[in-house]
Amino acid sequence: MSDRFSLFKDLLEKLRPNKFDDSEALVTAKKVPQTKVDSSGKKRVVISDDSEVIDRKSSRNPSDNGASRFRLRRIAVRREEGRRRLRWFTVLGLGVAGIILVLLLLTSPLLSVRKVEVEGVVYANPELVASIVASIDGEPILTVDLDAAEEKLLMIPWVRQARVSMHLPSRVTIEVVERAPIAFFRSVDGFNRVIDRDGRVLDVIEGDPVDFTPIIGTGPNLSAGQNTEQPFLGAAELINALPSELRSRLLTVTVSPEGEVSLALTNDVEVLFGRPDDFQAKLVGVVNEIKRQGSRRYAIIDVSSGQPSVR
Repeated sequence: MSDRFSLFKDLLEKLRPNKFDDSEALVTAKKVPQTKVDSSGKKRVVISDDSEVIDRKSSRNPSDNGASRFRLRRIAVRREEGRRRLRWFTVLGLGVAGIILVLLLLTSPLLSVRKVEVEGVVYANPELVASIVASIDGEPILTVDLDAAEEKLLMIPWVRQARVSMHLPSRVTIEVVERAPIAFFRSVDGFNRVIDRDGRVLDVIEGDPVDFTPIIGTGPNLSAGQNTEQPFLGAAELINALPSELRSRLLTVTVSPEGEVSLALTNDVEVLFGRPDDFQAKLVGVVNEIKRQGSRRYAIIDVSSGQPSVR
């Protein structure tokens, strides 16, 4: 009878529902105590904690993983935007600092013109040159208008070429090439006009200069800086074209009312050039004729027709 009761009890135990939830059963297995005997013969109870653990991550909802990735992506985007803003503000700050630095340099007395050197000025009006120097002196060297200074220099009648250059931190150099005076003529007003090879009036003076060739004939009243016309322009060009053997013998140049030009040389020799054109060919004829005549006495060499003749 007792055996039947035991079998019935075991059957009921097997049919009884598990009192644990499925979720808890999946998490960990029941810890089972184990009895071990050591070398001394004593029994020890060992509770193993190495139960199988089910990975909870595998049981998570896939939508949770997507949300997590989305949050990480948003964080990365925000960080990148922050870095871009930082770079932009850095560039802007450097630009503003550069502008401020340039403005400070432009207004700094350390970079202002403190010394102006002038080279090559002999005949040019010293007051005009001094006024140009004054317009440069003390100005910021990085913004001073050097081109305007050159233009002002070229307006001075005696100046043929001008170059203005700056040398940091505070020096400016003015280099001038002056026009060479070559002759002078008396004008209607009684004053003499000194001209260069281009016929430009360099100066208006009262007396007769001894260093330049006189052009005999009454010329127009011109101001310094203006250019004369024929026949005075032709006379200046002829003087400039003379070879050294004729230049050393030249006394005067005469222009007629008809526009013809003649030279007076030493030893009472007169050279008739006629109209002031084709100078080179006529000069070659004059030089050859002088060499051919040698020491013989002659008074006039006429090359106005292009073919030299002596009488």
